[in-house]
Formats: sequence, C-alpha cells, structure tokens
Amino acid sequence: MAEEIVQYQRQAPFIEERAEQLLASVMGVPLAPGETPPPQLEGETDEQYQLRLKGLAGISQAVPAKEVAPLEQAQLTAIQEAQSGLGAYQPFLQQAQQTIGAGLGAIGAGVTTLDPSQVGTYMDPYQQQVTQQALAELQRQADIQSQRTAAEGVAAGAFGGARFGVREAEEARNLAQVKSQRIFEDLSRNYLQAQAAQRATAQQLGQLGTQTLGVAQAQVGLGEAGQRLSGVDINRLLSVGGIQQQQQQNILEAQRQTELARQQEPFKRAGFASDILRGVPTSQIQYTQQPSPSLLQQVAGLGIAGLSTLGALGGAGGISSLIG
Repeated sequence: MAEEIVQYQRQAPFIEERAEQLLASVMGVPLAPGETPPPQLEGETDEQYQLRLKGLAGISQAVPAKEVAPLEQAQLTAIQEAQSGLGAYQPFLQQAQQTIGAGLGAIGAGVTTLDPSQVGTYMDPYQQQVTQQALAELQRQADIQSQRTAAEGVAAGAFGGARFGVREAEEARNLAQVKSQRIFEDLSRNYLQAQAAQRATAQQLGQLGTQTLGVAQAQVGLGEAGQRLSGVDINRLLSVGGIQQQQQQNILEAQRQTELARQQEPFKRAGFASDILRGVPTSQIQYTQQPSPSLLQQVAGLGIAGLSTLGALGGAGGISSLIG
C-alpha cells in the first residue's frame, strides 16, 4: 500500500504576516459566506473603511477623461479673418474688368480713327476761310494790276487794241493759275495735316488703351497681393495659435497623466511589496507518494543489511568467531 507523505514549506512567520497584510490591502478583508463585515473604526473615514473592506482592487477609480484644448484667440481670429476675407479680391476684379473694357474701347477707337473716311473729321475747318481770304487778296492785287495795265494802255493810245487785249488775257490766265495753285496747296496741306492728326489721335488712343490695360493688370495684381498677404497673416495667426493650443494641450495631458499616476501609485507600492516578499501567498504544500516495499524487496533488504553487518564484523573471520 502506497504511503502518502505531505510536506509543508513555509516562510518565516513575520514574512507570512506581512504577506497576509499585503493581500488584505489589495483584496480587502477576507469574509466567509454569511460573515458580517467588521465595524468601522473610530476616526476612520468612509473612504478608508471601504478601502479596508474591499482593498485596492475592489474600489474603482474614475479614469480621467482625455481633454482637447480649445482653439486659442489667435486661431479664432485667423478663422474670422479667413471667412471675412473670402472674395476680398472681387472688387479689384470688377474694377479691373471695367478698366479692361475701357482700355479695349480706347484701342478700338484708335483702330476706327485710322479709317480713311474719317480724315475729314480732322481737317481744319478754318482752312477754307484762309483760302478765301488769300484768293480775295490775289483778286484785289490782280484788279490793281488790271487798272495799271489799262492806264498804261490809255497813255500809250492802245487802250482797246489787240495788244491790250492780249495783255489782259495773260493777266487773267495768270490770276486763275495762281488761284488754282493756292487752292490746291491749301487743300493738300489741310489734308496732310488731317492725316497726321488722325494718326496721332489713333496712336494716342492705342497708347491710352495699352496703359489702361496695364492699370487693369495692376488692379488684378493688387487684389491678388492683398489676398496673398491676408493669407500670410492668417497662417501666422494659426501658427501662433497652434503653439498656444499645443501648450495648453500639453498642460491638460500632463494633468491627466499626473492623475493616472496618482491612482496607480498605491498599486505600484503593493507590487513593490509583493516583489520584496517574492510572490504572495508564500505557503506551499507539496504532496509526494512513496509505495510500500514488496516481500522480495524486504528480504533483499535484509540480506543487504546482513552483508553490511558481516563486513563490519570483519568478514568470514568475524562469523566464525560468532559461531564459536
């Protein structure tokens, strides 16, 4: 029949006592089914009493919620600026559109001005009066010359003769030629001046249109620059606000981590104590079974024991002395 041997391995009593205290602080006061909890001690707060009954593991801790730092004033200002700045370039675009229209209109007017049929518009309206005055002056001088010729003819007794008639005809022909040449020169001069004025006007309109288009481009650039500079300010505000918000977020997270560390601190102390005690509970029970020896094993054991005794007595001589 197998013989059961139970071996108990226990630590020193003061260590076991500390282990029990550690278990009680972590797991609470052990109560048997139906056993009444111990009363609250004098001077013990409700929190301390619950901690003693339930232990660290039996009392829940409020987990601090993660908080998000709100937007800083710089960020709010940047958002407001961004919203209010939407479409800020539109007035510049509208002005540029109007300016472009004016510039194109000036260029179109310049092209229209070069129309040959429009030359008369630029002819000097007073040129005709100047020509008429010149013709009148030529006629007056011709009349004086005619009177002089007639007087010479009378003095010579040839008035009304053939020679007098030829001379009068020659003078009349010369007068007509001079008048015709003067009219042609005045008209030609007036026309050339009108063409020059027409080209100058067209050139001025073209230059004005080109300059106006440049102004329109500047207006568009001004709108774009304003929008771009506004974006730079907005980005700067967002950057500054982001730094402030991150700092506030760091503060909130530090507070949260501090609270978590405060809650975990008792458990760390308990773990440290547990490490010192090398794992509690420490009481261990070891069960071993050793079977009972058979009859053959008993006989063999006796024989071995006898041989051992014989050896101790000095071998065969020893036996002989025993027998006698």
